[in-house]
Amino acid sequence: MFSKVHRRLTLLFTAFCIGILAVMSATYIMMSIRSIYKNALTRLESDTAVFETYLTNNSTISDDWLRNIQSNYNYSFYIYDNGNPLHFTHVNMTETAPELIAQLNEEHKEELEDMRDHWSVRRNVFSARHRMKKFNAGVIIRPGDNGFTVFYIIDSLVREKQQITTLLLSFGAVILLASAALFLFAWAFTKKLLRPIKESHEQQAHFIAAASHEIRNPVSTIISALDAMKDCEGKQQEEFADIARREGQRLTILTEDLLTLARSDNGSFTTELKPTELDTLVISCYEAFLAPSREKSIDLRITLPDDVPPTAPADAERIKQILSILLSNAVSYTPENGIIELSYTFDRNWHTISVADSGSGISDEDKKHVFERFYRADRSRESRSHFGLGLAIAKEITELHHGTIDVADSSLGGTEFILRLKNVPENNEQ
Repeated sequence: MFSKVHRRLTLLFTAFCIGILAVMSATYIMMSIRSIYKNALTRLESDTAVFETYLTNNSTISDDWLRNIQSNYNYSFYIYDNGNPLHFTHVNMTETAPELIAQLNEEHKEELEDMRDHWSVRRNVFSARHRMKKFNAGVIIRPGDNGFTVFYIIDSLVREKQQITTLLLSFGAVILLASAALFLFAWAFTKKLLRPIKESHEQQAHFIAAASHEIRNPVSTIISALDAMKDCEGKQQEEFADIARREGQRLTILTEDLLTLARSDNGSFTTELKPTELDTLVISCYEAFLAPSREKSIDLRITLPDDVPPTAPADAERIKQILSILLSNAVSYTPENGIIELSYTFDRNWHTISVADSGSGISDEDKKHVFERFYRADRSRESRSHFGLGLAIAKEITELHHGTIDVADSSLGGTEFILRLKNVPENNEQ
């Protein structure tokens, strides 16, 4: 699915950018072509004025002069005396020249007649098309004793057309190279853009699969217990009822944990930060886990600061939830006759609460994943009361408090979880 979206976004991005580039290039090319043709017409106007001056000052025209200007100016010259082409014109006449001159005389008949009405040398320039090809033409009419001599100066715009062809090829090459570069950029950019969405989708799929698996186990156990109750009576029936009840309680805990994480994902999982006495909160959690610790003959110890600590901006119930998760895990993983240490310290910047145990510890590889949802470092030894969601919830709550939670090796030989909350000076408390 993401590969298809990746390709489509790449093509859409590339097409959009190439479209903009093409429009800008086309606009520039059109302006450049217009400028090239305009410059050519301006140049012809200037050259025609030079020729007019020469014809005004010279009563005769030599073939050498005509050949010289024809080679130097890259124009085609055709001279008609009273409508008859001169010898020079016959020699240099091209196949299309008569048609072109006839077209000029027809299309600009009024302008040419107006030029003949003045008994002085007159000139004009025109821009036209012949057989779908653009050309410029300068016309000089010189009156004489026996009529008029007409000079046609034809610019076929060969140089300008070559210049335009070079311009188009250059821009075509630039657009092709830019298109390739844009495609590669779009491919990399959209891939990077989709990566967090893809990872989120994969995490969601994993979350749903893992949640379904965890829900299926207690549900299957409840159904099996209920089916077994049909074929037994008395004490056995009560035992199966107790099994179904315990699994129902497990399912309730799992559902609450899933709802907590769902609220965290959609932003509705909030905290109410108030000045909280963390030493009192730590003592409360210590007392709550004395009984389960004693059942496994675990020595649960507590360490508090000698000085009275300042209050911390925290949601007391949420912090209790974190400590309950950490202490519950510690009791589950610590063997009988083991040790659990609950300690609280503070300094100018942080309140630090740690839970250390003498259990089997967590490998360095597992430490990287312990705060992921449904991750359990040692599934074979995991208590059935744990679903691998507790530490994920603890991390979510910690981040809402703008604190940190880390895992490390304990000096007791097991694992230590360290919760840090920011210390706000009392004069800043509200």
